[in-house]
Amino acid sequence: MATPIVSVVIPVHNAMPYLLKGIESLLGQSIGKDRLEVIAVDDGSTDGSGEALDKFAASEPDCVRVVHQEASGTPSVPRNRGIELARGKYVFFLDADDYLGVEALERMVEMAEENESDVVLGKLVSVNGRGVARSMFERDMPSADLYSTRVYWNLPCLKLFRRSMLEEHGLRFPTDRRFIEDLLFTIQAYYHARNISVVGDYDCYYVVLREDGGNLTSGGMKAPEHFQQSEGTHLQLLVDLVGDLVPAGPKQDYLMRRHWEVEGLNEIRRLLKDPTDESRRLRFEALRDLVLRRYTPGAGANLPVVRRVYYELIIEDRLDDLMRLLREPADLVFAGRGDRVYATLRGYEDAVAPEPGPWLDLSESLEVRHWFKGVRFTPEALRIEGTGRIAPIPSDLIGVRLEAVHSATGEVVAVDVAHEDGHFTAEFDRAALLAHGKGAWRFEVVVTVGETERRAPFGGRLGGGLQGKTRPRPAAVAGGRRLVLDYAKGANQLQVNVEARFTARRIVKSAARRAGLGRVKARLAKPRQQPSGVQAVRVARPI
Repeated sequence: MATPIVSVVIPVHNAMPYLLKGIESLLGQSIGKDRLEVIAVDDGSTDGSGEALDKFAASEPDCVRVVHQEASGTPSVPRNRGIELARGKYVFFLDADDYLGVEALERMVEMAEENESDVVLGKLVSVNGRGVARSMFERDMPSADLYSTRVYWNLPCLKLFRRSMLEEHGLRFPTDRRFIEDLLFTIQAYYHARNISVVGDYDCYYVVLREDGGNLTSGGMKAPEHFQQSEGTHLQLLVDLVGDLVPAGPKQDYLMRRHWEVEGLNEIRRLLKDPTDESRRLRFEALRDLVLRRYTPGAGANLPVVRRVYYELIIEDRLDDLMRLLREPADLVFAGRGDRVYATLRGYEDAVAPEPGPWLDLSESLEVRHWFKGVRFTPEALRIEGTGRIAPIPSDLIGVRLEAVHSATGEVVAVDVAHEDGHFTAEFDRAALLAHGKGAWRFEVVVTVGETERRAPFGGRLGGGLQGKTRPRPAAVAGGRRLVLDYAKGANQLQVNVEARFTARRIVKSAARRAGLGRVKARLAKPRQQPSGVQAVRVARPI
């Protein structure tokens, strides 16, 4: 019997009739049966799944191998049994409810072979509304960095693994957990992998939601009486594993962010379901101990503001305030004090301060975001359209104004604008722009939160109808001067140049330059019998 390139391990427990489609999808793989080994481990099924597997094995003895064992209560035991029996260069894990696209294994093995990958993710597809991760499958990625891409947001074990990597590091599924056992396995595989790849341009794996709710990951695998689960919440086990594997710093923060975002939020929301105040306090204290031990500002930096406030309230031992915010999200408010901006609960606005309290200081993470969307001169004004926001503050809580600053005098012409979700139109009076003589007016957008403001040069980012087009450069004449739209500082800031008055001398010099006459002397000759009001102009060409 030829050695297969890939071994597919299927843990099976009462999976009929979904099991049939999954096995048939394997036997129809484009990689070919001669390169494929199917290892189905029947974990105490009572619905005919074991008998159905035996029929497949009888009809495909060179490809399908079936093992029967007593019910273990966890997918870990049959998966580990499959790893021990596997002969392929790669091991792929398929749940018995799911099925594969025809070219799935061929494409994933090819990706691994070409890029020396130890882990390959195949694009997931939801069936019957089953939730799946999608953000990491936008395109093929021959080499996906664990600490900067979205691959870590996909932790189920439904992937291709190099078997030698599993053996080298002794990677197996924990047998004392009925849930998140595959997340704990995958985290270690990701950490040890020399390279991780993604097949994103083909629908590889179809994740099925069973109508009877019997999916293994949803509690369809009943625990026998002898099963004993280890202590610890999902969040605790996951963040402790990451904290023990990855040294403290930006890489650890990046991975931890996923767990505070997902499992951490789940654990916080469980506080709403505790039946008594005492049980809620016990859960809160255990969560607080974990947060104090493992949560860092770097890990929380890119979380939504409300979730960062949750963790700040936990750190400050504010259970009552946390419960209030969970029940009334609208009580989250923002307060500007001096040059600082805080997120807090309604009622604490006047108390916010740099010292710790039931608030979160957002000052270092504020970012002015702006887009230049249109410009034109009207008979009386310069009209500029744009957008100004300040992340992460909701737009209905900010003020916006556009300022023109004169490059020579420092004089400021400011226009406070009404805005809708940050979108505004500002009109600058042309007479005001001309009043300070020759020079340039450079534009800045100013966004305010209470008494706090942030500003940025305006005009470098094109949005709306200007996006992808040439930067507009309209001009106008007023009061004998030209107003010309231009861009300063490497095209990152919009400006309006106020050019000198138009005179005969200026016109002549400009015409001479365009004619390529080099250095030109232009003088006004005395009029010779010219009609009244007309001057003769003579241009002297250098010899």
